[in-house]
Amino acid sequence: MTVTIKDVSIDAGVSIKTVSRVINNEVNVADSTKSKVFVSIDKLGFKPNKSAQNLRKKKLYLEGGVLLIDIGGTNIRSAIADIGSNEIKDVKKQKIDSLDSFDKILQNFLDKYPHIKNIVFSIAGPKLNDSISMTNRKFTIDKSNILRKFSLDSCHILNDWESIGHIFYHLEKNEMKIINPGKSFNDVALIIGPGTGLGAAQIVGKEIVLPTEIGNSLFRIPGLLDELGILNNSTFNTVEDLISGRGLSRIYSYFDTTKKSAEEIVATYNQNQYSQKSIDIFLVAFSQILSELALIYMPGKGIYIIGSLMRTLYQFIDVSIFMDNFLINRRSVHRDILAQMPIALVEKEMTCLHGSLNFINNLNQNLN
Repeated sequence: MTVTIKDVSIDAGVSIKTVSRVINNEVNVADSTKSKVFVSIDKLGFKPNKSAQNLRKKKLYLEGGVLLIDIGGTNIRSAIADIGSNEIKDVKKQKIDSLDSFDKILQNFLDKYPHIKNIVFSIAGPKLNDSISMTNRKFTIDKSNILRKFSLDSCHILNDWESIGHIFYHLEKNEMKIINPGKSFNDVALIIGPGTGLGAAQIVGKEIVLPTEIGNSLFRIPGLLDELGILNNSTFNTVEDLISGRGLSRIYSYFDTTKKSAEEIVATYNQNQYSQKSIDIFLVAFSQILSELALIYMPGKGIYIIGSLMRTLYQFIDVSIFMDNFLINRRSVHRDILAQMPIALVEKEMTCLHGSLNFINNLNQNLN
């Protein structure tokens, strides 16, 4: 009787997809999982293809370690990893009051990890020709300048949402909370996350990640503010002025002269009527804007909400109310389409760092 990949998955206690990833030499599979799969393959006498048989011998195009640096609007995060691994190590986070001494910051990283000659940046800002000017800071990071100034084998610069997009096909179901199970109908996904600003990216197929600047767009704001009862207010001009951490603070300030951070508003939801009202309004606004984006990008593969702000706000989401607002004022044909779209909250943390590692691993595999 022929041993199938399903037999291996049952014996190893992993999914068929995981077995397939192992035998096809895909990156970002834990070493412990690989070992279990190989034990089951040997035990059952499963005959994988040649690429799987040569898995342990395969030489990487890029070798050694990689330094991962995520520069956001508020913090700079860093980590190191071995190329070909899915594990990030030595994760650090610090506030960034200024990036005027960026060369010094980078040199300090490279001095700390002298064996590392590869680097991947994820940066909050639009990328043009391997150069990113940050959205919230007057600072530009350019690939050619970095390679000229520092002794590196490779340097890659990604928009932060381009980086985050590369986690998508490595997400497991246990890393998500389902808002709408839906039913996939094409190969396009949308990832989105309110944070310091509002970021989003469209994912097409298994490799194409198209970051957007949707947070700086102006669409839908005036009419939506009227619906929400926020009148004659010039504070909300772009989408991320409303849908972001600072947007939540601005909503609160509309009702109360006391200023509160998003974290403070979340913490006082049950004690402060304005905190509760602000969060409720934020979630209504977010679901309706998400509906607009869904019709623009048609993410039949699903909408995936990412970031610490939405992870903390998830406790306040009433799924039925969220979906009512997601489908509100739509023609029946569009309601049917939107209702089919899967929607989930991603619980995975440090998505930029993990995404950057996936990026260089995928690049390495393709170049090999």
